[in-house]
Amino acid sequence: MRKVRSSIGSILQQSYVTIILSLTVPLAVTLLVLLLFVHQYNGVIDRIDCAVRAQNILEEELPGEIWNIVSGRKSFDAGEQDTLQQSLDGLLQNMQQTEAEEQQKYLHAASRAVDTMQGYITELGRQMERSAAVSRNESLYEEIASVTGLAADMLDQYAAEAIAQMAALNRRISLLTWLLAVLTVLTVGGAVYAAVRSHRRVEHAIHAPIRQMEEMAARIAKGDLDVHLPTPPIAELYPLATDLNRMAEQLDRLIAEQVEQEKTLKKAELRALQAQITPHFVYNTLETIVWLAEEGRTREVVEVTLAFTDFLRISLSGGQDFIEVQKEEQHVRSYLCIQAFRYGSRMRYEIDIDPALAGERMLKLMLQPLVENAIYHGIKNKRGRGLLRITGRREGDWMVFAVQDDGLGMTEEDLNALRQRLEQPGGTSGYGLRNITQRLRLYGGRGLEIESEWHHGTTVRFALPCTGPERKDD
Repeated sequence: MRKVRSSIGSILQQSYVTIILSLTVPLAVTLLVLLLFVHQYNGVIDRIDCAVRAQNILEEELPGEIWNIVSGRKSFDAGEQDTLQQSLDGLLQNMQQTEAEEQQKYLHAASRAVDTMQGYITELGRQMERSAAVSRNESLYEEIASVTGLAADMLDQYAAEAIAQMAALNRRISLLTWLLAVLTVLTVGGAVYAAVRSHRRVEHAIHAPIRQMEEMAARIAKGDLDVHLPTPPIAELYPLATDLNRMAEQLDRLIAEQVEQEKTLKKAELRALQAQITPHFVYNTLETIVWLAEEGRTREVVEVTLAFTDFLRISLSGGQDFIEVQKEEQHVRSYLCIQAFRYGSRMRYEIDIDPALAGERMLKLMLQPLVENAIYHGIKNKRGRGLLRITGRREGDWMVFAVQDDGLGMTEEDLNALRQRLEQPGGTSGYGLRNITQRLRLYGGRGLEIESEWHHGTTVRFALPCTGPERKDD
């Protein structure tokens, strides 16, 4: 009797089912369990964060606000105590999600103390309306401070219990990880056994054609897309060989297209980033214009408005990546003109860019973010008047620009940390400096060079190749 043999398709199908099930089932179980623990872990962390923020309100913000009212620095109606109490209530509500009995106990005690404190604050408002004696207001302030301290202590105990809960979760996760590791090893071993068994069965049937396809796949993986697979003698493999040959041709074309698309996308992202104008700067500028108008200082209103108009026009630049150096210089002058009205005698600045560079073209919006950093992180935090200096020089085939301030500066540790953050992809820390670094790399410039000394200021340099006035945007 003729022996019935399994087809290649059925052999592979059985092998695939075995491998997929052996890998998918433990993976699914692992993901479900880990997601459950991670959800619980994140919940504990969120509640700890709420407790810390609530403690800060109780220990610092709310007592300080009440003292400003009692001492007469603020009126009761102008105080922010209601807003702080609402924030505190919201944080306490978020912490109610815990199921731990000990945490609930401390949270209930804290809530009762907060309710008592709110009653005292309401009574203080009534006393302020009746113009009660200062001694009575101060006495009530002491009661409020005492109750807030008690509530903060209860939240501290709550946080301690939450941390203990988090430690227990961590131990459970560690134990589960070991168990899942053992299970994974066993399932992977089974999958390997099934794969080896299937390979031996299939190898005898179609060894040569499959070996050729493997060699072709290896060459494609190494980047050799000119490889071509000859027509296999087995009819079942003919469509696969044809598809592989077609795939190699399409990959060659698609890789080239993908490279161009990635470059285009990166440039578009950077254009979007550089087109974003800091909202608080716009608000502050408009407030400055309104303030000058209310003071009747018409000439200054015109100056600030014109400077702001130039700032916006050059910031947009019709979507161009490159502008002339003289326009970049005008952009910085407009920005500093506006900031000079805000900071007055606290800041003076000098711009010394070689006039020979005026017609050269450079990446736009490179200097203004550096100047903004120098003002907000250097000069603004310095006691007394600060000096900001912007320079531009030609060195061989490069244009070298520098922004220097004599502000607060950075310690060596902070400077090294900043340099490391600029080299790391993603993240939001040092957003303006990272954007500049990315654009310099994309367009062939030299990266930022940062020098700083504590209490002696900071200098930031970068270089761009001289392109000449004929350079066009990509």
